[in-house]
Amino acid sequence: MFSTAVAAVGLLLGQMSAPEVLASGLAPKDVLGRPYVDYAKQCIDLLIEHGTDRYGPVHAPILVNILDLRTRTCPENPLPLDEAWRVTRRERRGPAGVNLYPDQSTMRAIFALTEATGEERYARFARESLGYYLKNLADDRGFFWWGWHRHYDVYRDTMTGHAGNHHEIHIQQILWPELWSVTPDAVTREIEAIWQWHVVDKTTGEVNRHGDGCRGCDFAMSGGEVLRSFAFLYEKTGDKAWLDRARLVADYYWNARNPDTNLIPNRPNAGRERFDGSHFDTSITAFLCRSLLDAFERTGDASFRDMAAAYLRAYARHGYDPEAGEFWGSLTLDGAPVPGPRMAGGYAQYEPRGHVDLWQPYAAGYEYPIYTAQAYAYAYEVTGEKDLLEAAKRWANAIRRSFPPGKTEENTWYAEYSKQWAPHGTYAGKYGRTISFFLHLAHLTGDATFGRFAREVANEAIARLYYNGLFRGHPAKPYYESIDGVGFLLHALIQLDRPRGPRETAGFRNW
Repeated sequence: MFSTAVAAVGLLLGQMSAPEVLASGLAPKDVLGRPYVDYAKQCIDLLIEHGTDRYGPVHAPILVNILDLRTRTCPENPLPLDEAWRVTRRERRGPAGVNLYPDQSTMRAIFALTEATGEERYARFARESLGYYLKNLADDRGFFWWGWHRHYDVYRDTMTGHAGNHHEIHIQQILWPELWSVTPDAVTREIEAIWQWHVVDKTTGEVNRHGDGCRGCDFAMSGGEVLRSFAFLYEKTGDKAWLDRARLVADYYWNARNPDTNLIPNRPNAGRERFDGSHFDTSITAFLCRSLLDAFERTGDASFRDMAAAYLRAYARHGYDPEAGEFWGSLTLDGAPVPGPRMAGGYAQYEPRGHVDLWQPYAAGYEYPIYTAQAYAYAYEVTGEKDLLEAAKRWANAIRRSFPPGKTEENTWYAEYSKQWAPHGTYAGKYGRTISFFLHLAHLTGDATFGRFAREVANEAIARLYYNGLFRGHPAKPYYESIDGVGFLLHALIQLDRPRGPRETAGFRNW
């Protein structure tokens, strides 16, 4: 995914100074003086007022990825801060720029605010912003100018990027319905380009996370998003070719499984010499499984649901350590856990050996425990299978035992983060998805203790991340930053003040 040399350079930058922690002025007990939705509303109001492109000759209603909390401006040259562990490649943050790919959670939150308050101006802004992006920021293949390799520089009014400027499909669940409601033709072109350029073998369904038409990294998380896009277009058009294409990609991973365990390699084409070519990890449960469940709901094709449930049951069976009450981060395909310690140096250091690290900082990689917890709740909602609910509850127990987040694995490539950053808390997105997961469980089970814990997490998150109306990406950062998942937190705070009945639990899928 990235070179060790790049990571090492970033690490040196990150070690130059200790993190700066700006006081929120709030303790968790103080948060309850206002409705949760008010915090989200204040932040969104400030983002709309100060966070759009006001730089360079061309101004546009699109949100910048980084906003300094003190000046409420987009830094042209942002401090490196945690990028050595958070993104490893500076450009992934979208410095001095805009990248809708990591900002989709913010857009979802803005739409949700209109639903919660009845104020149409929020949804109107979101539609205007999305419409501008889709019309003006696309390449000649029909791909949107977004992803890990691309961003728009607001100071130079230039579509820029790094390492080939590839269109990349990685870990974001794209907000297809909202995009479709704004510009269906642009969405159709994007998905047609995904079929043309990301599905590199039209016979087997092999994908590449890069849209260059060549063989490359066929990560399960990328394949999940690809098949989900095809299922969405089938739902909208009724064209069976898109359903067949979604099935083709889903079958590519299913055909690579160990039939005795139903565990699959993360990257079927990587070969046995790489751990991701021969091991199962939580990026599969987090992203491939939720995409399969979404595809089932959009198409009615039970094969998608059944594949997702099979993978999730397999991980629940082989990936849980009952003695520790924790889940293993990596499994061989015969179901054996890969014990720690984690490797030091080389690509193998990114394998999540030992138990999962719930609060680890890397935004990419192979370890997504909170997303995986959400996937189990989603799967139970869709299938009604009690063993999937039991697995979700096990995740809930593990999260509660480790809360509040104040530590991560120490013997890792992100050891400096563990020492200097983790004691201050975790990222906004992790708080937000945790809140949504526990709210989802509360409504699925009727157990109010899950809802109370969701509020405990919210109180902690606000006390740690709030600063003069905005939310920062991490308690030890002076920036709002979309890559840190502030949008997930905003969405979760809105959810807290919008209780739903059992038939409406889908509202708690905060992806």
